[in-house]
Amino acid sequence: MTIDWGALGVVAIVTIAVTVVVVGIYAIGVGAANVADGRVAAGQRGGAARFASALCMGVCALIVLFGLWLIIPYFHQ
Repeated sequence: MTIDWGALGVVAIVTIAVTVVVVGIYAIGVGAANVADGRVAAGQRGGAARFASALCMGVCALIVLFGLWLIIPYFHQ
């Protein structure tokens, strides 16, 4: 049994990169939700920030679902 170290390195790099991107998008979504809450508490409209928050959370969910689709072979036979 041999290990393809190049492929393992590519998998590790892609995993780390996608993790950083998903966490970053999620953090932006949480920040946007916080901004929306602050604007609503101040008596202003927070619709755009709330939409941005929902969009970021939706993108994160889609990325996670795509990852699950890639991992589980039953979904793409």
